[in-house]
Amino acid sequence: MPKQTNCPKFNSHVLIQVWKYYITLFPKSFYWFLPISLFLFPEFVSGSDTPIEAPPGYEYSHGDEFSGDELNQEMWALGINEKNLQNERVDCVYQLENISVENGLMIFTQKREPKPVLGKSWSKDILFNYSSGGVHTRKEYDLRNNMYLELRCKLPQNNAGYSSFWTVSRKVGDWKPEDLLEIDMFEFIAAREKTRLWSGLWWHDFRANELHDGIPERSYVKRSDDHYFISQRVYKAHHGHGHHIQGNKVNFYQFFTFGLKVTDDEFFWYLAQDGPAWKSEPYFQFSGGKVANRSYGKVEDYEWERRVPKNLHAQVNLNYAMRNAEWAGGPVKDEQLPSKMYVDYVRFFKLKERD
Repeated sequence: MPKQTNCPKFNSHVLIQVWKYYITLFPKSFYWFLPISLFLFPEFVSGSDTPIEAPPGYEYSHGDEFSGDELNQEMWALGINEKNLQNERVDCVYQLENISVENGLMIFTQKREPKPVLGKSWSKDILFNYSSGGVHTRKEYDLRNNMYLELRCKLPQNNAGYSSFWTVSRKVGDWKPEDLLEIDMFEFIAAREKTRLWSGLWWHDFRANELHDGIPERSYVKRSDDHYFISQRVYKAHHGHGHHIQGNKVNFYQFFTFGLKVTDDEFFWYLAQDGPAWKSEPYFQFSGGKVANRSYGKVEDYEWERRVPKNLHAQVNLNYAMRNAEWAGGPVKDEQLPSKMYVDYVRFFKLKERD
């Protein structure tokens, strides 16, 4: 890769070095001003000039370093779906004006609106009092089998803030209901009192013979004779690592790196404070087998067999939602707004072709 001397990440590094030089020219009496300046000037956050380093056997495919001054809308579209419909029980609308690109970062800003803003959920029009940022990849930038995906970011810390990095399967080629899944790279509760990051897999789609007798008809929708979509969460198939990552030492309120490797047979999740995430040991993985619903003790427990899809085409979503629910760190505290989530880069790597 050529040196990007026009890149804001590189330029910010140069500015720091220049500052270190000039500060040696001032007398010690000047330093009384420095503590005051921290209150007079806003926080300055910039992206790192991190080199692109592929896992062994992989090569760089595509991504975004956010080195320009506006969102690359060839790669990214607004919201978590093409119509920018908001999920139920989310309390903000995604707007382009809440997404900025500066100093080598993509920045999502969550804020209270002076007047309610009209948005839509899957079921109705909603007037939202809050707005935020969220994007998804366009079709040409899907996550596929034999890829490694890496993200570096700094997460927010406001009550009701809820950050997610996840996928939605596209129906491409000879797909089957069991091939459609949601990969939760991570979900994150931002409130300091309830900080939590977790990962997992969800299956919403099933064949007719997979509908257990105890699942009520009102909980699923028929897509075709052999394809049913389960809408009620307690009956969906799930594979997850639980509430906490064992032995985790990563500070999610500082910049950290996340990685997901997808092979033909396995998923691997990685975390690191600095450097490529793939250099750390995976904290979670899936190699196929039995999966079950998360019944929360409210309904019967059911099991299904699932494997890694052989023809994965997954839209990648990255969003900074607001959830007022207490379990998600709510209610919102307006005095903590506006609040920001920072994304340093998103990189896709593909398996090298064999000679």
